[in-house]
Parts: sequence; structure tokens; C-alpha cells
Amino acid sequence: MTKHISPDGHIGTLEYLKAIWNFRHLTHSLAKGEIKNQSSLNITGIFLNIIQSLIGLAVYWIVFGIAIGIDTGDIPYPIFVLPGIFIWHYFSAITGYCSNCFILSQNFISKLYFPRICIPFSKVLLGMVDFTIGIILFIILFICFGQSLTINWLFFPLIIIAIIIFVTTIGLWISFISLFSMDTTRIAAQLTNFLIFITPVFYPDTIIPENFKFILYINPVAGIIEYTRWSLLGTALPDHKYLIGIAITAILGITIFFIFKKYEKRISDLL
Repeated sequence: MTKHISPDGHIGTLEYLKAIWNFRHLTHSLAKGEIKNQSSLNITGIFLNIIQSLIGLAVYWIVFGIAIGIDTGDIPYPIFVLPGIFIWHYFSAITGYCSNCFILSQNFISKLYFPRICIPFSKVLLGMVDFTIGIILFIILFICFGQSLTINWLFFPLIIIAIIIFVTTIGLWISFISLFSMDTTRIAAQLTNFLIFITPVFYPDTIIPENFKFILYINPVAGIIEYTRWSLLGTALPDHKYLIGIAITAILGITIFFIFKKYEKRISDLL
């Protein structure tokens, strides 16, 4: 018999994890419903997503690769920059989806009791559609540009897990903060628009002066992008100091999980 969370009682960590697992089908259903409402799963939607990504890539190539002349060594600029683009798009999409996810689900929350953390989890699944399309597009261009596979590709599945953990952590924090601030959507959008310029999405980290490298080291997105390039493109192994940002993500992820568990029975009242 499935044991549900009681909104009036305390729940232990293992019990909370079991409740999340028991409601996994609800999480999938929420994500599937939103995907169906969008055009991402039909042929036209996929085609438009690919065209949009290619146009964006062409703009970055013209501005940063040709006009500014950013040096990416032996790696063609489009191939070098694309991992940063699809990771950043996943990150920015989750910040947008989660910044108002509880507000948009208010009626649903009032009618059914389930672990509220399932709602931001469903947004992470939703964002994986375009993320997957980005990876497929990268593989196609990787082949078209005649690049060779390296043994580092074996680490890519682990990096994908790290990416999902990172965006989930960010999504949980954004969704939780949104319970206390109506301006979360606007603030999150402004922050992502700013942070992209201090993250090595369009440029290699080698162009950043050593005195300012600490900004990259504490930026989890920067570390994930650099390790992704190392895995897919065979670039030099990133500085171990990038692990600082990844460690920060791990700490924030554990922290927000227990915060959600603590506030579980109060989320409805905060809406």
C-alpha cells in the first residue's frame, strides 16, 4: 500500500524520498502534458527548434568567431561553442519554467496532495526535450566538420547527469524563492542575461585574465561547460579549481532538498 505524505504531519527523509518516487508518474504526466501543449514533439516543432538553434549559432559565429576573431585552436568555432549554447539554453529554460511554476499550478495544488517538489522536477523533464535536440544537433555538426571521437566521450553520460543535477538544483531554488517574491521571474531573466557574459559560452576560458579566473571557478555553469568540452572535443582537462563551483552546486542541492522537505506542508499556504 502506498503511503502518502500527510500535510499535517512530519515526514522523515527516507519517507519523503519514497513519496517522491511513488509520485514519479505524476511528475512524468505533468511534464508530458506541457510538452504536448508545446510544439517540441511534432516534426514542425523539432524543425523550428533546429532552425532557431542554427540561426543563433550562425550569429555567434559571425560576431565572436569572425568579427572578434576568438581563437579556439584547431577546433572549428561552431563546434567549440555549441556545447556551451545547449547547456546554457537548458539552464536558462529551467530558470524560466521554475520561476512561476507554483503560481501556475496553484489550482492543481489546491485539489490534490502530492510532494510539491514534483512540480519543479517536471520542469526539468520538460527542458530535457530541447536539451536532447541540442545534443543531436551537436553530433550532426560534429560529424559534418569531420571531428574525431576521443576516449573522453565515455565520460559524457556522467557529465549529462551532472548537468541535470545542476539545473534541478537551480530550478528548486528558483521555485522556492518564487513563493516569497513575485518578482522572481523578472529577476531570474535579468540574471541569466547578465551571467552569460561571465560564463565561457561563446569564448574559451583562456582569454580570461588569471586575476579574474576566480569568477569562473565559483560559477558552476562554467565548470560544467568546460568539462563538457573536454569530454566531447578533447580540449585540455579543466583546472581542478572548477570543482569549487561544482561542489557549491552539490551543497546547494542537498540544502534545497531538505528545505523543500521542511516547507512541504506550508507551500500551499504560501501561494
